[in-house]
Amino acid sequence: MRRAPWDLDWLSVKPEQFERMVVKFLSSLKGELREFSVQHRTPLAGPDGEFELDALARFEALGAEFLVVVECKHHKNPVKRELVQVLRDRVRSLSAHKGMLFSTGGFQSGAVEYALSQRIALVHFTEGGPVYETKSYGGSTGPMREYDSYFVSLNEEGNLIYHFGAYSDVTEYLFAKQGGG
Repeated sequence: MRRAPWDLDWLSVKPEQFERMVVKFLSSLKGELREFSVQHRTPLAGPDGEFELDALARFEALGAEFLVVVECKHHKNPVKRELVQVLRDRVRSLSAHKGMLFSTGGFQSGAVEYALSQRIALVHFTEGGPVYETKSYGGSTGPMREYDSYFVSLNEEGNLIYHFGAYSDVTEYLFAKQGGG
């Protein structure tokens, strides 16, 4: 499993430092891609004007060049659908191939539904590590850290919450929540 390439408490950093951490995280994923680069705070012009993007990833795969627009939201509250729509508009305007939105506060259900319909990747940084809420066609894929188990549930406000730990810890938590203790 891939781990985030930092040892900082990213939930307590400033927004620009979070952006730089996302750039470093994306750089660690380059694998076998050719001509891979990630740039922080990149200005890029399209027919709708010039945008300053939190990050921009470029690479070559399958003999073609790809462009990925990256936005970072260092928020305490879940990201709303409107911010995913803004990212989708930028992807379209810049003729990019993919949009990715990284958040420390998670995503509202409307944001996840819209992102799935538009093939926008949503990545929620949790205490257990990054969780891909959406990639393209599927739902969340779980943390990118080594755990015996994890599960996702909704809290009383309807927000997604994540539980990580050893299998016995999560099993004990589940049975306690279901009235077993």
